[in-house]
Amino acid sequence: MAHVGVLPVSLIPKVELHRHLEGSVRFETAWEWAQRSPTLGGISRNELRAQIQFDGVVGYDRFLKKFETLRQLYYDPAAIAQVMREAVEDAARDNVYYLELRLSPDHFAKQAGFDFHETAELLFRTGQTTAQGLGIQVRYLCTITRNYTPETCERILDIALRYRDLGVVGFDLAGNEFLDTGDHVRALLKRASVEGLGVSVHAGEAGSPEPVWTAIDTLYANRIAHGVASVQDPALMSALQERNILLEVCPTSNLHTGAADHAAAHPLRELVQAGVRVSVGTDDPSISRITLSDEYAFAVEVAGLNHAQLYDSILDGARATFLPDAEKASLVAQLTEELSQLTMNDNLTP
Repeated sequence: MAHVGVLPVSLIPKVELHRHLEGSVRFETAWEWAQRSPTLGGISRNELRAQIQFDGVVGYDRFLKKFETLRQLYYDPAAIAQVMREAVEDAARDNVYYLELRLSPDHFAKQAGFDFHETAELLFRTGQTTAQGLGIQVRYLCTITRNYTPETCERILDIALRYRDLGVVGFDLAGNEFLDTGDHVRALLKRASVEGLGVSVHAGEAGSPEPVWTAIDTLYANRIAHGVASVQDPALMSALQERNILLEVCPTSNLHTGAADHAAAHPLRELVQAGVRVSVGTDDPSISRITLSDEYAFAVEVAGLNHAQLYDSILDGARATFLPDAEKASLVAQLTEELSQLTMNDNLTP
């Protein structure tokens, strides 16, 4: 088991701002539902594993392709509810206190022709019920991608706004960051921001800092999903600091997509030392076969953060949640107290 100082990393109270429900499916659950799928019924376990989990071949497009197989699992609402329930259980087991789970209702509903609103409500209600039983806070971001039709994007924003009472706090733009972001997407992100949703934009994952500039200048981004290419541009890192915009950094995913050439080259420490706020996340824990504890261990053992820097990133994550101010302040106070106790009890070494 990985440790920070002498403390098992699994015991550290955690905040995660970047986890996709679509990439959080337990393999055994995927195998169970694949056997019932009209399009995947003949697939072998090994074939399924290669198609939905990292298979050793690095590549941004190859990583995104995993979702084409995953979306074929959902021909029964029971599968959709099971995936949400298990995702929340897995986070709680890893001592995640607060989780913002992002998802696209389109991913779960479209293949089988389910009603999008009913599918979204099933997911959110299942997540909230499970979270309440386990003592974890879970909120949601609704995701659109850059290649969705304007109609699909509008429908997903309508869902996000409709189900805020079930925990929706944000709106997320994902997909190939080099595709043109049309006027309809910019208008929707503006509307989401004006209506009080937090906005996270995937950018700076595929090798260039330019999409990060676009996200913070024209796409109303409060946070940047990934953003590791920002390290290439000192002016951009200064802008992120000045505008108080946090990067949601997912180290293992960055290695699997090729955003970082190898583990020792990951820019997490450089970003932290430059004063850029970061929060460590898993992205797609099932695809990458990791937990948030694994990512915290990477941050310390590979990237070289000390325990104070790791704890600062946890608190920065709490401060950057899309919670209402009073709830955010309560979470920050709780984590500040618990992390302070860990240090005061000398469980950690600098």
